[in-house]
Amino acid sequence: MNTSNNCENSELDYYSNIIEFFQNPNANKETIELWKDKSFIELMKVLERTSRKEFVKNAILLILSLFDEHPPDIYTSRGTNVNSLDNGEKRSYMSVLKTEFIDELPN
Repeated sequence: MNTSNNCENSELDYYSNIIEFFQNPNANKETIELWKDKSFIELMKVLERTSRKEFVKNAILLILSLFDEHPPDIYTSRGTNVNSLDNGEKRSYMSVLKTEFIDELPN
């Protein structure tokens, strides 16, 4: 990601660069790690120059979502698959969820 030379690049160009690299079939683990590190450094430079916090945050989230072995959302691989529950368990979970949501509603 070459962002330091041309500050005028649009956000779409940055996102396109991320996706283009993600689709590179020749990238190995070491190449990906180096690219990610350089991209994070460049994004910090963009933040320092422009204060575009939302853009930098979204670009970092995109990189993490596409390239990290462990998803940034810790709940992605937790929980019980709803298809493995029998009807009684589903009703029980639904009852608990309804109770929790009803308790949160203002009177």
